[in-house]
Amino acid sequence: MKRKVLASIAAAAVCFGAAHADSVNIGENGYQTGGFVGIRGGYTFSIQSSVIGLPGGSFLDDSYKGNGGTFGIQLGGQEGQWRAALGYEYFDNSDDQNYDLFLLEVDYFVLPDASMYRFQPYLGLDLGYLNYETTGAPNSSGMAYGLSAGVNVPVTEHVDVDLGVRYLFATQDEVDHIGTVNVSLNYYY
Repeated sequence: MKRKVLASIAAAAVCFGAAHADSVNIGENGYQTGGFVGIRGGYTFSIQSSVIGLPGGSFLDDSYKGNGGTFGIQLGGQEGQWRAALGYEYFDNSDDQNYDLFLLEVDYFVLPDASMYRFQPYLGLDLGYLNYETTGAPNSSGMAYGLSAGVNVPVTEHVDVDLGVRYLFATQDEVDHIGTVNVSLNYYY
């Protein structure tokens, strides 16, 4: 059900962006300026618990690792070499782990003149709210923070593809870290 709702929200955001497509601006340094919506798919290569004992007699240890696919949406804006986005990401795997992640991402494109290159590498800071669930442990929620890096590839004036990796730490006991590789398709409006 969650995925259908997210897909509907993403489709509505893209339609809204299409209605306002004339506001995209490419600056003199080759970077886009304007708002964007995006969809994201990825692979969480490591989600690790750091809990030794849990209430009710359940035990997890630092070797309890999981991985699997993720899906998300984002809404943001870019001004020259700076980009910020609010996003939502959902993860669920066969190891009975799932999370909902609400994230603020701020990225800085490291090349001074994007018009000279076909790709745009970036570094980013991430801060968010994580709700984590697993079998045999109480649900937990808390802050998540970390770093990201990747490459943005403009496809057209209004569309780009983003390939990135992100590593987050969590403040709750049940989650130590989350490492994710993702691909985003962004539409600028």
